[in-house]
Amino acid sequence: MSSFFHLPSSLILILLICGGCAHQPVDSHGEELKQLQSTLAQQEVQGKRVEERQDQLLSHIQQIQSQLLEQQKLIEAKPQVIEKITQVACPPLPAEKQPAKSKEQPNTDKQIVGLRERVLLTGVNLIMSAKVSPQLAHSILDARNIQMFERNSDEWVRFTLYNPENKEPHVLERKLLSFQNIQGANKATERRPIVEVRFTVGKLTQKGQFVLADRSGSEFPIVLGRNLLRDVMLVDVSGEYMTSIKREEKDAREENKKSETKEKTE
Repeated sequence: MSSFFHLPSSLILILLICGGCAHQPVDSHGEELKQLQSTLAQQEVQGKRVEERQDQLLSHIQQIQSQLLEQQKLIEAKPQVIEKITQVACPPLPAEKQPAKSKEQPNTDKQIVGLRERVLLTGVNLIMSAKVSPQLAHSILDARNIQMFERNSDEWVRFTLYNPENKEPHVLERKLLSFQNIQGANKATERRPIVEVRFTVGKLTQKGQFVLADRSGSEFPIVLGRNLLRDVMLVDVSGEYMTSIKREEKDAREENKKSETKEKTE
């Protein structure tokens, strides 16, 4: 140890320099090796990523090729389908529907009526709705304030008819013909007078026998039964309001009033 310190200073310096130079190459190569290993690892990771990307692109390309192939098959097959369709015979067109012909009225002198009609009561010049009921034996007229009285030793009936449009009352007097038992609103049998009244339906004007009864709760003030329909009217059960009606002219009303006055004095 003592001999080391007695060496010349120049020799000691040379030894130190040589010792440092001997260790420096080993440390430098170690660092480079680590850097190379790190770079290789990164390149390996990047290489795997590139391979995965290439696999994805290849799969996508294969899908596109498959779709193109399917479309090509459809394009090639389409003309054949069209050819088959054109070879199929077209079904015949359905016959055009002819417009329904209006119901022809039978050739008859009788008045054709529906199940609902309008009736003109001549003399008082009132138009009322009527229900046509072939199954009913007698006809009915809506009458109020029915009173029996005697004239020239005969029984007469005084009653009131109301105008459906304005509720104006019209008092009539007619000779009593007979009585008819009918069922009232309370289902009790009622004895009702029968009188003769002139009326018009369509082209038909005549006198007819009506049972007088209160029909204020009914839609139809008049019911035309078999006694008025027989021999002069034909009923079309599928029709309604098949006739036209208009009010009397003044001269006709005056003539009817004269006829009624003559009946009263006889």
